[in-house]
Amino acid sequence: MFSSVAALTAPCAFAYPAETFSPAIWNTLRETQQVVILNYRASWSLTCQIKADLIAEAIAENPAYGRLTFIDVDWDTFGQSQLTERLKVERRSTLLVMKNGEELARLVNEPYARQVRDLLDVALAA
Repeated sequence: MFSSVAALTAPCAFAYPAETFSPAIWNTLRETQQVVILNYRASWSLTCQIKADLIAEAIAENPAYGRLTFIDVDWDTFGQSQLTERLKVERRSTLLVMKNGEELARLVNEPYARQVRDLLDVALAA
C-alpha cells in the first residue's frame, strides 16, 4: 500500500524547460508572435506537481512540445497580481496558452494527460 502512495507523490524523473515568471519577461513575450504557456502553480500543490509531471511526460513523448515556451507563475507571489486579475485566473493549477497577449486556451485544475496534451496541441497549432 505504501508503494502506491509513494508512486502518487514521487516527483517525475523528467522536468520541462520553463522560465520563472517576471513582469519583464511577460512584457517582452506578450508583444511577440511567440506562443507562451503560463503555468500558474504553487510548490506545495500536489495538483500543480501532477500537471508539471504530465507536461514533462508529454515533452518526452513528443519533442515538438519542448519547442514551446513555458513560464511558471508562482501562485503565492503573483496570485493576487494585476496580470492574474486581468487574465481572470482564479486559482492555482491553471494553464493558459497565450499569443500576442491574447488567450488561446485554458486548463483549470484538470491534471489529466489527455487534457494537458490537448492544450499543448492548441499551442503547437497556433
